[in-house]
Amino acid sequence: MDASLVNFDITNSSAPNHWTKIMKNVEWTSSLTSALQHKQLNGNHIHICQKGDFTNYPGIPMPSISTYPSYVGPVTERVQDCLSNSSTPETMSTTTASALESASQKPKPTMTPSESYMHSAVLDEDGKYTLYWSYNETSIVFEAHVQTTGWLGLGISPNGGMAGADIAIGWVGHDGQTFFKDRYATAIGKPPIDPHQDWFLLSGKREGGFTFLKFTRLLDTKDCEHDLPITSDTIRVIWAYNNAIPESEDGMAYHGPATRGSKSINLLEPAQNKGALLPASAVRYDFLNRNVSLPAEKTTYWCEVFRKPPITTKQHLVKYAPVIQKGSKGVVHHMILFACYTPFDESLLERGYNCYDSSKPDTMIGCGNPMALWAVGGEDFYFPPDVGFSLGAVGDPTYFILETRYDNPQQRTDIIDNSGIMLWYTPEIRKYDAGLAEVGTLVGDFMMIPPRQKSFQISGICNSNCTQAAIPPEGIKTFAYILHTHLAGRKIHVRQYRDEQLVDVLAHDDNYDFNYQQLRWLKKEKTIMPGDSLIVDCFYSSTDRASLTLGGIATTEEMCVTYIYYYPRSEFSSCQSLVSPRDQFSVLGMNESLA
Repeated sequence: MDASLVNFDITNSSAPNHWTKIMKNVEWTSSLTSALQHKQLNGNHIHICQKGDFTNYPGIPMPSISTYPSYVGPVTERVQDCLSNSSTPETMSTTTASALESASQKPKPTMTPSESYMHSAVLDEDGKYTLYWSYNETSIVFEAHVQTTGWLGLGISPNGGMAGADIAIGWVGHDGQTFFKDRYATAIGKPPIDPHQDWFLLSGKREGGFTFLKFTRLLDTKDCEHDLPITSDTIRVIWAYNNAIPESEDGMAYHGPATRGSKSINLLEPAQNKGALLPASAVRYDFLNRNVSLPAEKTTYWCEVFRKPPITTKQHLVKYAPVIQKGSKGVVHHMILFACYTPFDESLLERGYNCYDSSKPDTMIGCGNPMALWAVGGEDFYFPPDVGFSLGAVGDPTYFILETRYDNPQQRTDIIDNSGIMLWYTPEIRKYDAGLAEVGTLVGDFMMIPPRQKSFQISGICNSNCTQAAIPPEGIKTFAYILHTHLAGRKIHVRQYRDEQLVDVLAHDDNYDFNYQQLRWLKKEKTIMPGDSLIVDCFYSSTDRASLTLGGIATTEEMCVTYIYYYPRSEFSSCQSLVSPRDQFSVLGMNESLA
């Protein structure tokens, strides 16, 4: 929900633009920044705990105020365990081989994968580089299918570039012999061979203008000098190829600008049994934007209203997927389909609206229950086999709003968009109804990130009072989530506390990428009980910014939220907080009247 919908009486605020202008002129010294960071982690928080229609829970005044929980400790940094220089590649090779016994069988390369893999991705825009992979607790196996007769490379990068990347390069020679080496890069240029070989070739073949290489490595090789661990964080995968067959071990010709790139992927995403999860009785229904003419704005949030599907009895939503119009890729950043529970107004169908503009009809304000979410980098989403989102029954959504965020940095006015979300629902009712909750920090100008900071933390609290009121006694099971900040975001953690003790880290990404916001499955469902607290920690880098970054909906502003899918459905919908503006202004020595 947007902070503009909340009346922060505590701030006596009547002219936020006034204090915003003043804040932009503050000289951000290190001591001032440290004081603000301290207040973020120790100050009073304003809490919002509301149902999907923005109504309050009985007995919980909104907004409420509490201090940052004293029992919440700092986020623990993960440290890579490194081997000494005495470690040998042979030891790692044996470990890898035993961990992936099935991968040792030599496949016969064809135009289809040599085995059934957990995941696949097309890495380039032209569809010439396809990567397949599977993993277990210790190792990962890749199979690259590339339209080249020369060499191909695949790497793990800290930031999408070559510097610091862990790279494997291979090819099939003129005589049919396969060459393959583990390499590393310290800068742009030909990567040298790694003295500790931790990527291992399983098979290779050139056929029909394609090169096929299958290879494996440990998730954590413990070679901290030249390798990068593969974790459940977002991984920047880099790729390249060239059609010339190298004549020597280091004879790779330059790939050129058109045959290399990077792609953010969650390599350790749990697999979904997609075919089994979509029953034959499923019916498709589309919610598509209607000829949206993008304005000359860098960021636009566009909302359109839709009738509910033509059903009169209860059905279960079991799958949804994005529909991105040709020519809109790179412009459509994310879409949220909101379920509305108020009486339907036919007049709302006549036109779309700027989602956060004063022209939005009042009847749309109480429509705040996210049902389906997609963001750039995301794929089709399937609900678990025993869970579906209820449609068509008494108390189910009466209509829907599709919110589409357009990123238009060049401020083009020639784009007409009809992208949207398509749903599949079925009369085969599953055991549980799904719900979706938003936790984190309230969005608005009172969220502040000083400039020139390598890491600045902001945390949002879903406190125990809210979960006590919203979650049933038996608790709820979470099964998927999506993390969300804007361009300055670098890390996000969601921590769960019970009885003042850390019981779990529900979600985390220490390598967050704004341009890859895939809905992620949990490897194992996790339980949230009434009375639990959820802390969403977001870490930002503002080293490239000369002025204050405020919270807001624009790409250059910031957010800190997490959406959590769960079952069984309850009234748990919105549970967020924000550090008291009074506390922040006191650090800055500003009079409350400026707030």
